[in-house]
Amino acid sequence: MAEKFIPSLHTLPAELIYRILDNLNDYSILYSMRNVCAHINTIIDNYNRYQTLTVLNLRHDKITPDKIQHFADALQQNQKIIALFFHNNQIGSQGAEYLANALRQNQTLTVLNLHANRIGSQGVEYLANALKENNTLTTLDLWDNEIGDQGVKHLANGLQQNKTLTTLEIGNNAICDKGPAHLLHLLLKNTTLLRLHLSHNRITGIGVQYLAVALQNNKTLVTLDLRFNPIDDIGRKELAKTHQDNPQIELIL
Repeated sequence: MAEKFIPSLHTLPAELIYRILDNLNDYSILYSMRNVCAHINTIIDNYNRYQTLTVLNLRHDKITPDKIQHFADALQQNQKIIALFFHNNQIGSQGAEYLANALRQNQTLTVLNLHANRIGSQGVEYLANALKENNTLTTLDLWDNEIGDQGVKHLANGLQQNKTLTTLEIGNNAICDKGPAHLLHLLLKNTTLLRLHLSHNRITGIGVQYLAVALQNNKTLVTLDLRFNPIDDIGRKELAKTHQDNPQIELIL
């Protein structure tokens, strides 16, 4: 009896691969199909939906660290995606490390949203080190990631020489008054950051003093969001005085 031939993806013609791709979502193409072999990569590169894929929305997709590793490997080679939304997944610090490795190689991604992913200060350290090398990312959203003051310290160190990041969202991260002290060192050197969002943290009048000094010396920041922080009247007066000297800054309290 002749052996039964079972075709594999490596031997299927492009037309059949395209039909398979038509039934997969964008994440599955990158996670499951990309980098299977050179033959599949060539087909995917010429697949119309992949060629036009510039924004990848993976909100609430229950993506865990083990799932993100292969995806991050594919992202290193991808030259089309410009915005990536991982809102409310559970990638943790390990997942952040995989993405940080991708950021070192990727040359097109401009927006990275990691809103609510529990990456912590360790995950931020991976990303901050990658931002020392990355020269394309303009927006980083780390809302609700438990980064604390230590995470802010990592970001301040990583962004001092960065020339592309213009928007940093680090609201709802249990940042206290040491966080603004680290940001002071950043804002005295960085001339690229335009928008800094610090709402829903634990910054008091003490932390505001550091930010006031930063605003007096930084001439590029245009938005500072401090809503829902326990800032006392003295701190608010300090900010108001600083705002009078720098009216170009949108101060949100």
